[in-house]
Amino acid sequence: MLHYAVYQKNSTIIYTLKKRVRMVFLLITLFLLWGLVLNIGEGVSIRSMIHIVLLLIVTTIGVLYRDGWFFDVANRMIGSWWGIGPWVRRESFGFGEVVRLDLSHFIKGSALDGKILPKRRQKAMVVFSIILTEERQKTVQVIPERSSSGRIEAAFDRIAIFTELPAKIDRPRDVDLPLRMKDL
Repeated sequence: MLHYAVYQKNSTIIYTLKKRVRMVFLLITLFLLWGLVLNIGEGVSIRSMIHIVLLLIVTTIGVLYRDGWFFDVANRMIGSWWGIGPWVRRESFGFGEVVRLDLSHFIKGSALDGKILPKRRQKAMVVFSIILTEERQKTVQVIPERSSSGRIEAAFDRIAIFTELPAKIDRPRDVDLPLRMKDL
């Protein structure tokens, strides 16, 4: 699960991947590269290490992956970017196009057609989105409520207060979620 963090610079607040995510990918990439070079130096065939090459490609993509949002109060702009390396898609729009910031909750796996799914498939999810004019909507992040641990709600509050845009939360965070040993 990729987690995001809020960084503030002057009149801009940035909601992007945590820096340690890229560092972990970089460390794994360097470790795999070291192992690959070491084995090639010892005369091991590259065909027998195809799994290492594939993992090296995947972790390199992880290092180069960029994803985030910025909220610029001075220029009254909101923008997003996502992509790998130089192939980044950017999108921006003004505060005037924003109807509100929205934080909503839903149950993944809950069926509207009356079919009841097993409990293990139903997860409480949190959606941070930006509602725009002309019935457009931009999703900032969707994450399981248990994984969020209140981080997305805190980021939403901080961004809403900083930008002074209208904000709506459909319900407060469930504080009575059962704790498991892996949550501690």
